Amino acid sequence: MKKILPLILFAILLLPSCQVIERVDFTSPGRGASSSDIAVEDFFIAVLEDFGEFLPQDDRSIMDSAFTSFSRELSSSPSSENVVYRDLGNNRYSISFAFSDISKLVSDLGGEKQSIVKSDGKSFSFFVDINNFEELTKIVPFLSDPNFEVYGPLYNQGVSEEDYLDMIYYLLGEEGPDAIKRGTVRIDITTPGDLIEARGARKTGNRSCTFEFPIIDFLLLNKPLSFSIRWR
Repeated sequence: MKKILPLILFAILLLPSCQVIERVDFTSPGRGASSSDIAVEDFFIAVLEDFGEFLPQDDRSIMDSAFTSFSRELSSSPSSENVVYRDLGNNRYSISFAFSDISKLVSDLGGEKQSIVKSDGKSFSFFVDINNFEELTKIVPFLSDPNFEVYGPLYNQGVSEEDYLDMIYYLLGEEGPDAIKRGTVRIDITTPGDLIEARGARKTGNRSCTFEFPIIDFLLLNKPLSFSIRWR
């Protein structure tokens, strides 16, 4: 697992069934901090371990290796600092970091221009659809691996959720569909000024909002995953 987008995308891309809660606090234009808690199902750790080429060469688990690699890449960006990764046990993990420029941080990790995350100091937006998904495959080689492609949106364009879950049942067994349906992502955001607009996200306060979706929506991308916010 090489260069990856910020933590929320890392979790989505690597783990097809997990519960993710990320908190992003913007403290001033472009600056802020992120902290995430991630819980992974045993079933999908076993699935990942079937991808032998991605197994670590030492005695670490595949998850510990992946999170350690991500933390290292994150620390290498001049736009991030205070990166802390913790293995909380029972397949639960946390990563926190501060950022000085979130747009530049994403570009640093991606190694090229990207259209997924944008911020101008008083706004923030997140957008992933089938048309910019290939940006992710360049950032995360795992996504273009034949072993994974069958689970991803490019391979499954136009497939309904019901048909997708039937495929998962066939490929991964009876535990697969329910495990995927339990996977969710939630991003809680606080802003330094009062929110003027929140599109695609639910306002939870004058300076806070939440964006939440099931992971199967990412695996299919039958519609874009997106939200945008603006503040004073």
